[in-house]
Amino acid sequence: MIILALIPILMGSGLAMQTAVNSKLRQYVGSPYLASTVSFTIGALFLVILTLATGVNPLVAWSTFTQNPWWIWLGGLLGVLGMTVNLLLFPKLGSIQTAVLPLFGQIIMGVLIDQWGLFGSPKSGLTVVKAIGVLLVAVGMVVATGMVTRQSTAKSQPKQSHLFLQLLGIGSGFLMASQTAINGHLGVVLGSSVHAAMISFTVGAVLLFILLAGLHLPLTQWTPAFKAGTHYWWLWIGGFLGALYVFGSAWLVPQIGTGQVVVIALFGQLFFSALIDQFGLFESLTNRVVLTRIIGLVTMFVGVAGIHFL
Repeated sequence: MIILALIPILMGSGLAMQTAVNSKLRQYVGSPYLASTVSFTIGALFLVILTLATGVNPLVAWSTFTQNPWWIWLGGLLGVLGMTVNLLLFPKLGSIQTAVLPLFGQIIMGVLIDQWGLFGSPKSGLTVVKAIGVLLVAVGMVVATGMVTRQSTAKSQPKQSHLFLQLLGIGSGFLMASQTAINGHLGVVLGSSVHAAMISFTVGAVLLFILLAGLHLPLTQWTPAFKAGTHYWWLWIGGFLGALYVFGSAWLVPQIGTGQVVVIALFGQLFFSALIDQFGLFESLTNRVVLTRIIGLVTMFVGVAGIHFL
């Protein structure tokens, strides 16, 4: 059981790595859409193989389309939007903010989904404990992103405002939370969480290829990435890491519970995001982690733990 509890730490670390890796890939291909296409395609192929390995038919019966609400197929679209936003944010805001801001959006949207039973989710009303947890997450987000520090030093050291990008990051968290709920419902419909994840990734990859055709972005722009990939082999693991997180969640939730998977994976994501910023891993910009950011991250972690366990 202890080993199972440690696996979500690796899953969360993988999410932090995925954003940094895909951001580096974007530098070579010159477009966030091309980078997202690579990631979704690799993830989709991995999940197709995994679905076949579990003995599940990857195809979907026509009755599934006609007898279920249309929104169960939106998971791939929301995933594409969320990942593309992260690719836009990472070079501007750094690893910690790219992790923290969408997380805050996920928590807020998750509470709304539970409150109203959106996307076929069971209703779970807002309690005092949940409200305190959300408040802690909000305070931690403000501290971890350095908003307080920027306001106090704005007169002496004027900085470019990133408010729009920060709001965009929170919005991407709304999309990700919705994607999770939608994929969860699709998993119930299909009788397989892995199959649902495969559908989501495949739909996302197809939509991105259509977008590339509409924008007239040639696939030859991947050439620099292929050349660089001989040295930076990790350029291609972003999609695998994302798919592995989805598979790991589907495997672990029945064994240790949703709350433990979410909170432990969050610890791994925040911790590794801090390491990426501190040491400039995956050739990202170095952004030293100061004490206030650590306090903010810890506050967020306590808030999320309270929401899920109390």
